[in-house]
Amino acid sequence: MAAGAGVTLERILALNLAQGVVGADPAPSGCSNVVFAGGPDGPLWGKNNDGHYPPATTPPRQAEGRRPWAVLKLYPDDGIPALCVTFCGWLSGGDMMNAEGLAVGHSSVGSRLRQSPLQVPALQWLYWVLFRSRDVATFQRNVAMLPLYGKGFSMVAVDRRGALCAPELPCPLVQIRPPAPGATAMHCVNHYQLPELAGMDRRNAEGKANSMARSRRLQQACDNGDHSRQHLQDILRQHGEGAVCRHGGADLSWTEYSMIGVTASATLMVAEGTPCDHPYETIRL
Repeated sequence: MAAGAGVTLERILALNLAQGVVGADPAPSGCSNVVFAGGPDGPLWGKNNDGHYPPATTPPRQAEGRRPWAVLKLYPDDGIPALCVTFCGWLSGGDMMNAEGLAVGHSSVGSRLRQSPLQVPALQWLYWVLFRSRDVATFQRNVAMLPLYGKGFSMVAVDRRGALCAPELPCPLVQIRPPAPGATAMHCVNHYQLPELAGMDRRNAEGKANSMARSRRLQQACDNGDHSRQHLQDILRQHGEGAVCRHGGADLSWTEYSMIGVTASATLMVAEGTPCDHPYETIRL
């Protein structure tokens, strides 16, 4: 795997070492996800993946700079084929869409809860789950089957029938946030939105400020539009306070890549860098 990804074995091992509770207050990080239950182009998932390194003009040094990423075409011997967007060599199912049109995306949060490395690593469990879940209902049952190990994540999920949910994982706990009554869109950023999980993220108010601003901006954007693919692209390309197309600034976050999942055809659209000035490329299984 290390040879195929073009990175050292040590970095591959570090990528796949599940991270439990660390630090007192994780640095505010990026990643914003949106799902639409339906619209002119059917149910959709969109995500901007952010990091703390600006665009590099030279190859990064080991363990520094932006990590190389890839779209994997996965054809398991026992399971549903899937597309997975991940860093090279990372077995993570946090951002995947399978051939049945089930799409999931994740954002990093944190967890105050005690956990054990004997529990199943959350992102590797999601990788397994997407091969075995045909819709949101099955995904919810599978993802909540076991206590999980990891730093803690918020998620969204949508299937081609338009079912939505937003799992929240302050590991080892798994909770499922349902859509509000009548809601046809959901989002997740870098904090938990279930009131029962308030304070579970190990982040102080300052560390959550940008995440809260993005949440408000995303909710407003989801409430005002036709939920088309163009509407989703416009959201992912927005700038200004609380916007999700990020170019550095006070929080030192840059959008590294962007993706849109079209569940009706189980295809992904991906853009290298900020989606405001980079085109999307369509990838099919």
